[in-house]
Amino acid sequence: MKLQAGHSYRTRDGHTAGPVTVAGGRSHRWEGRIEGMDACHYWTDDGHFFASGKPHSLDLMQRVRRSAGKAIDQMTLADYRRGITKLYGPATSED
Repeated sequence: MKLQAGHSYRTRDGHTAGPVTVAGGRSHRWEGRIEGMDACHYWTDDGHFFASGKPHSLDLMQRVRRSAGKAIDQMTLADYRRGITKLYGPATSED
């Protein structure tokens, strides 16, 4: 995964980070804030928190696709499902 300026990402531990911007550092070029944390955090071009590539809970795993700003009648079923999953977690079969 390559990071892109202006996008938000999901961390390994499930928090939302971003939108990320280019910070200009050598190994940690990207910066952004993580929901619930006050400090600014930095990542490598491929989303790693540590330049060594060792796994960390703040590694960026996937881009967040938001429906924020959409009127309720403009939301798709996928938008709705993402919102429900965020609130209650993934669905499990009780069969």
